[in-house]
Amino acid sequence: MQTSKNLIIVPFDFTPKAYHALEHGAFLAKVMDKQLLILHVATREKDISATEKKLHFIVEECNEKYQVTPEILVRKGTRPYSTVKNVAEELNPLLVILKHSGVEGIKHYTGIRTIKILSDTLISFVVIQDAPKTDTLKNIVFPINFLQQHDDKLRRVVFFSQYYPDATMHIITPSGKDTEKEKLLAANFKVMTKAMEDQKIKVNFITHDKKKNKAEDIIELAKAVDADMVMIPTEKVSIFSKFLFGLREEKLISNDAKIPVLCVHSESSVL
Repeated sequence: MQTSKNLIIVPFDFTPKAYHALEHGAFLAKVMDKQLLILHVATREKDISATEKKLHFIVEECNEKYQVTPEILVRKGTRPYSTVKNVAEELNPLLVILKHSGVEGIKHYTGIRTIKILSDTLISFVVIQDAPKTDTLKNIVFPINFLQQHDDKLRRVVFFSQYYPDATMHIITPSGKDTEKEKLLAANFKVMTKAMEDQKIKVNFITHDKKKNKAEDIIELAKAVDADMVMIPTEKVSIFSKFLFGLREEKLISNDAKIPVLCVHSESSVL
């Protein structure tokens, strides 16, 4: 089985949203030329064989619909969210595609817990709420504030542009009108813009008042450019810390526009 940058994992539980996640994963795997892995967590040992047979039909369907042939992996586990995390850390994939039921999905504790636990790793993951709008990414949004590492964020802009050369990378930045530090950083963005233009990357810088940097503001900007994906940084959190709902990151991944959100740990070197 392939590991690391060659792999995209889709945890799969046969629900409608799991099929949506698989569709997202198939499109990404095809464009990026990565191996797709369907992961199912079985709570009972005796269910593994039957589940594998069911997944073989999913593989055939995926091959027919998307011309992508996934591998399958069934692991026994009583806590699906922890099992997903353990497999992800073991295989070190490029991405994990997670389904999420949005704000109304607070009762779907397993899905929320998986997102929270994966945010405590260096694994990058995409949270989806619906089927993909198209089979490609045309508009990708990258919110940046003055506390984040701009070179890391822009490295990821370059990463996506190599697979989606026709996509526009919308970088949301504070206005840079207040302190001297902000003005200096705003000037640095002009240099970065020139560097990306030299690489023929389509970039659109969107400035905003730093006081309007809430999740809702970012999503409104993402809606305005018809975003196909929003990328946000994650930091390690304790599983005993504040419940993810109510935090800025949770509001972003539960956005009412159902835009997929790519969560990348600030210390990740894979993506």
